Amino acid sequence: MIPGPVKEMLARNSTFAQTYRAGPSLMQMATAMRGTGAGVVVLSCSDPRLNPYQILGLDQTLKATMVRNAGGRVFDAIRTLAVLQTIGAPGTIVVMHHTDCGMTHFHDATIKKALTEIAPEASQSIEASSFGEITGSIEESVREDLALLKASPLIKKSTLLLGMKYEIETGVLTVVEASGAEGSQPASL
Repeated sequence: MIPGPVKEMLARNSTFAQTYRAGPSLMQMATAMRGTGAGVVVLSCSDPRLNPYQILGLDQTLKATMVRNAGGRVFDAIRTLAVLQTIGAPGTIVVMHHTDCGMTHFHDATIKKALTEIAPEASQSIEASSFGEITGSIEESVREDLALLKASPLIKKSTLLLGMKYEIETGVLTVVEASGAEGSQPASL
């Protein structure tokens, strides 16, 4: 049985599909982006209150793509970011964390306890894992994640890295840090 919210999504898709026009093929987009380095990957939290497409005004005309996970944490996204650099060679990675994030409320110890109750046979693996808790400020978590990107051998050293903070309460987005992967400040934002 399909739950009510999914039925509504399917109905909305039916309406969407009536006027849908396909964009260029993946290979056309990838080839165009590889040549310019103009592409942007935005890494953000999966919180439904955070809609990066809306916040950043993203549409098909901007060469941008989205990666989302719990807390918008880099350690979860390195594989995907590396693959995207292979496909389209984006020149910029944006890390966007937000206020009132679930990872500021649900810390690793709480998550580990809940997961061990679900899967006690995996307790050793669960205990050895990190789940992306944010114990300091949002600015600190953004800087931690930018440091992971800079240190990763899978992220091109020429990539511009931008760390941003989104305030759920006001809708304001601010730049926390901007640098090349090797630590150089960009000339302008």
